[in-house]
Amino acid sequence: MVSHRPDRRNFLKRALSTTAIATVPVHGWLPGRMALGASGSSSPNERIQVAHIGLGGRGSYLMGRIMKLKELDVVGVSDVDLKHLQGGYEKVWRRAQASADYRRLLDNRDVDAVVIASPDHWHCKMAVEACQAGKDVYVEKPTSTFVEEGRRMVEAARAHERVVQVGIHHRSHDVMREIVEMIRSGRIGKVHTVKTWMWENPFKELSAPGEPPLWLDYDQWLGPAPRVPYHPDGVHFNFRWRRDYAGGYMTDWGVHMLNVVTHAMDVDRKGPKSVEAWGRYAPRNLYDFPMSMEARWEFNDPDFTLTWTQPSSDAPLGDRKYGMNFHGEAGELRTYFHGYEFFVDGKSAELPAPRPGGVDIGRSPGHIENWVECMRSRKSPVADIEVGHRTTSLCLLGNVALDVGRKLVWDWESERFPDDQDANGLLSRRGSDRA
Repeated sequence: MVSHRPDRRNFLKRALSTTAIATVPVHGWLPGRMALGASGSSSPNERIQVAHIGLGGRGSYLMGRIMKLKELDVVGVSDVDLKHLQGGYEKVWRRAQASADYRRLLDNRDVDAVVIASPDHWHCKMAVEACQAGKDVYVEKPTSTFVEEGRRMVEAARAHERVVQVGIHHRSHDVMREIVEMIRSGRIGKVHTVKTWMWENPFKELSAPGEPPLWLDYDQWLGPAPRVPYHPDGVHFNFRWRRDYAGGYMTDWGVHMLNVVTHAMDVDRKGPKSVEAWGRYAPRNLYDFPMSMEARWEFNDPDFTLTWTQPSSDAPLGDRKYGMNFHGEAGELRTYFHGYEFFVDGKSAELPAPRPGGVDIGRSPGHIENWVECMRSRKSPVADIEVGHRTTSLCLLGNVALDVGRKLVWDWESERFPDDQDANGLLSRRGSDRA
């Protein structure tokens, strides 16, 4: 039998010889079927056909996870880096469409759902277009790079009745569930302060830009971001430290950490009443986020203060470089992603006993598994797009306060800064002076 498995050199040569936005022919294409309807009318026994957009480190990991689930088939892959595209295609080459243009996957009626693991600045456009195309969506965090983008994602999901899960995967961890239940059940008393901390943002000596490699369609990679010269240390993983594409550790790890806080404090779908932030920038840094940063949010109903310190010189968990510390009337619950400890007056102590009628938030079967369940049932997933948007907004507000250099009042219902034109201008790309 003759194998049609694609050769890497021929794959790249073929794609580049036609156009940077190329579609690779499909071998053994699956028979057509209609996308899942808003009513969830498809048979529970049908396999859901999924396409992946973005095949870098995180995207490849997610595709590997999804390929292990019996309910899902990977039938499409897309990336503007042809080496990434080739790598993804090789894993599913017998049954997948491969295209450097993600829109070809959205046009395919055989695709029921998409996984978006592109750079952050693409999340909004891709997710909105996927919802418009009738696809359910799993989109990596942060949901967006601007607050207004996140709201557009929520509106698109609701208008087209799509299930959208945000990749805040700690939302599905058992340890996080225990922490949330303890806080909500009042085991440490009323919480008045939550302190979070993270290591510092990276530094890279400023250097001259270069030419993009042949296998990367850099113009398409930039997409909705401003046109700037290519730099090898500014794309792929390192896009996180450049403001045109992401939000530094504040949105990278901050979304994970602050989502634990909003979940535990039961303010998932609300927001702070004020925010302020400070930072220390390093000269000649290729990356334009401060090396160190502090932020402070004030909430009401319930009333509590949330802080972010980066890096923390007195991290209360010793050599643990990140964490979420809940200060309650009975003591401190010092938490991290794999456990927690309780302290009273700075000394380790036994947690207070559970109270009668404690809160039970329910267990997730796993983050992707929860998404699959909700695509079947049409129920809201554990990290629904509204939840992801609100937590991402909390982080983005910290960066806005850093930019304007003053304390800001926030109206979480209108998602605006009352009577502050300068700050409101940073809520969208069109209003940002970086656009």
